[in-house]
Amino acid sequence: MSNAYDQAPASAQRRTRFNGRQMLQGFTLLELAIAVVILSLLSGWLITPLRMHLSQAAYRETEQRLQIAQQALLGHAVIMHYLPCPDTDMPPDGWENVLANQSCHKDEGVLPWQQLSVPATDAWGRFFRYRADSTFTHHGVRFTISHAENASGIEVSGETGATTSIPSRPVAIVLSHGENGLGGIQSGAGQAYAMATAQSAAEIENADGDTSFVDQSQQHAAGSVYDDVLVMLSPKVLIATMVQAQRLP
Repeated sequence: MSNAYDQAPASAQRRTRFNGRQMLQGFTLLELAIAVVILSLLSGWLITPLRMHLSQAAYRETEQRLQIAQQALLGHAVIMHYLPCPDTDMPPDGWENVLANQSCHKDEGVLPWQQLSVPATDAWGRFFRYRADSTFTHHGVRFTISHAENASGIEVSGETGATTSIPSRPVAIVLSHGENGLGGIQSGAGQAYAMATAQSAAEIENADGDTSFVDQSQQHAAGSVYDDVLVMLSPKVLIATMVQAQRLP
């Protein structure tokens, strides 16, 4: 015995099936749209913390490498009785550049990582900037205990002014240009190329090749981006290390 549906005209049956497919298709597309929105929100919530975590890990790694470089400079001074000259080659080769008169080719360049047996770059693959006062890098004229005071011309300032007194100005600076890398030199596959020019006043100061540097808290406000990281080598620490190692007086 046939039911009412079976007895309905074939055209009505087709319309019923067609409308059912439309409802099913529409419902599926709506579900898909909702799922896409939910996944987009979830990915945003997950990606932002992950990006921050990776950035913080890179800064920690860079700070550790800077500390290693600082200790290596002290060790080099104990052994050689002078700090190494900067690497001024392009691309850098990791070795200091010294003139025939035993002074440095330049007072600022790239940290000579091969000379010191330390990592060549920060966590982002950019070479460390290195500046050392000529009093402490001359290979033929040794510095003395008296040079612990007033010998260096390197200046470092922070948010509130000078970070060290004039008698305690650092004898050397090792600097990473941070995550944005502005003003630095990128390494890769045996090559090197200059990054874009720094934009903020503080980062420009750290990349202009003079004796003034800035060391301040990380700032990412519009117009005042600063993400450089640096370590200073104190003249008193250098002299004390040399005395303890019986390299001075």
